[in-house]
Order: sequence, then structure tokens, then C-alpha cells
Amino acid sequence: MSAQQRVNIDNEQPLLRKVVLFIVLSFSVYSSSANTPTQLIDKQITLYRAAYPEIEFKLLYEMADFDQLMPLTQSLGEDLSNVDYEHPGDLRITLVEAQEYRIAFQLANGNGTATLFKTPNARITNKPYSCLITLSIPLLEEAASAATQFMYDIGDDTFKSIPESYYIDNQDFLAYSIDHEVFHCIDAYVNGSLYPRTLDPLKACLDRTRAEQRTEIFAAMAHLSRQPNGKRFLKNIATARTVSLLNGDVEHYTSEVLYILAASSKLYIKDDIKALAEESMLYAENMAPSYKDHEEFLVALRRVLEGYSVDVDTIFSDYPDLSTETPSHEKVEILRNAINDALTAINQN
Repeated sequence: MSAQQRVNIDNEQPLLRKVVLFIVLSFSVYSSSANTPTQLIDKQITLYRAAYPEIEFKLLYEMADFDQLMPLTQSLGEDLSNVDYEHPGDLRITLVEAQEYRIAFQLANGNGTATLFKTPNARITNKPYSCLITLSIPLLEEAASAATQFMYDIGDDTFKSIPESYYIDNQDFLAYSIDHEVFHCIDAYVNGSLYPRTLDPLKACLDRTRAEQRTEIFAAMAHLSRQPNGKRFLKNIATARTVSLLNGDVEHYTSEVLYILAASSKLYIKDDIKALAEESMLYAENMAPSYKDHEEFLVALRRVLEGYSVDVDTIFSDYPDLSTETPSHEKVEILRNAINDALTAINQN
């Protein structure tokens, strides 16, 4: 494939890591004692299908589920195309094959992802679009501490020292996760290609960051539609996202947006999924970082992570020129304080 033909193939950081089970929870208000995981899955998918009847939302629980769809040119039809990435027509099948590999990789490694295909001749459904979802959730039949330990990436000993106010409720987290992943497909369906073609790796990183920010805004507003007083949950997710910077998860750093949403008293919190999605997109448009903003963020973050003995050359390998840039002292201090505060909150420093 020539440089001119390169497609901005997603190398997104997983929303969640180290998982063994994929499940979906209800978008509506629920009680953990009143609903089994299967019931919650059915409610969630039913609501999304009703809101977007043109899309078939299909959950892939294990590799066998994906194997049954292979090759996608048969199950989803010969004329299928991937909607997420802008690409020339002659690379349609090449991109489909790349997405097949990507989905299999994410599924095999227990990562959450969602991929939207245009499927005018799908054999498994009469719908013109298909959203294939893998959701990385290790929480079914696990301890109440599972989501907290998972998001903060901590062991039993550290968990014991975390104040209860920083716990992340398992069911809230599960619902939030499915809203996040499903919205990637809704976003591509409504707005077209999430990832335009580019030869600029920093622009590609910015596009992925913006896409993740849009999903976080929707998921946060969906959470508040279920629990109007559930702002503490959003703050705890923000703390976890900040801690994840130390693992190089740059594109999921949405902490500032989550704090803004948690502090707002004027959010649209209706339970209509389609209206909520439209409203969240308006918020996202106003909060989207510019190219310059993102570059300055990465330059400052590189300097901050150097102080934590993180392998910045690996994390920023696609952006070697950033190493010669002088970071904003103010931005460095803001990021350093944010990470220190997050670590202090969970007693990890």
C-alpha cells in the first residue's frame, strides 16, 4: 500500500484492559438484584435498536461468535464497507480485511471496541448498517471491588487503602462502558467517517482523541439520565483516566471533560437515547480540542511522564519531533498536579 493510499487505521488504546467476559447492561434505571446480566443485555440492545432501527447492534462475546461471521464479505454481504475510516473506493476490501484483523485482535485480547459497517446486502440482517461490538468487562460474578481495581489498575493491597468515596460501582461501570462503545457506531452513522485520511500521525491522534471525547460525553450524560445524582461516579472515572496516563493511554484522557460535566447543573438528562446523542454531540463540538491544543498537551505530557520514569520514547514514538519542543510551564504544572492528585486519592504514590 503506497503512502498516498494509507488509511488511518485505528491504534486506539483499549477502553478497558485485561478482561475475560463481554456483556451489555441496561440503558434504563436498574437494580442489580432485579436483573440478570442476560436481561440487562436484552434491555440495552433493544433500546438502541429501537432508537436506531437502521443499525443491527451485534455483540461478540467470544471468538467463536466472530468466527461465525467470517468472512464478513459473506455474512455482511459483498458490498459492505467500513464507515469509521475515510478511504478511497479501491481500498474498500483492504480496509474490511484490516478491520477483520483488528476486531479479532481486540476480541482475543479482551478489549472493548465497536466497528460500524455499511451492509446493503447483509445476509444475517436486512438492516443497512451493522455495528459489531466487543465489550471488555471482567465483572460478572466477581467481587464488588472488580470495577474499582480494574479501572485504577491496582491489586488487592492497594484497593484496601482506597477511600470508599473513590470506589467505582460495577453496574454503573458496565452500563457506562456499553454506552461508550455503542456510541462509536452511532457517531459514525450520524457524522460519517470518524477518522479522515491523513499522513500526519499527530492529526490521526487528535481524531482518535476527539472520537473518544465524544463517546465519553455521551456515556456521561447517559449515566446522569439514569442517576441524576451520580456525579461522583463521573469524577471517579476521571481519576482513573488520569492515572491511566502513566500507562500511555493518551487518547482516553477525558478527565477535564468529565469534571466539567460533573460540575454542570444544566445538562440535558432525558432518557431518550436519540435526543441524548444529539445533545451530547453539541457539547462535544464546543469542547473539542484544536490541533494546537492537542500538540501542546502531548508536549507537556511528555515532560511530565519523564518525571515518573515512564518510557516516553515508546509512547510518543509516532511523534519524535515533540521531544524538541519546549512545553508550556503552566500546562506541565496542571498535568503534574492532576496526576499527583489522582495518585494521592487512591494512595498509589
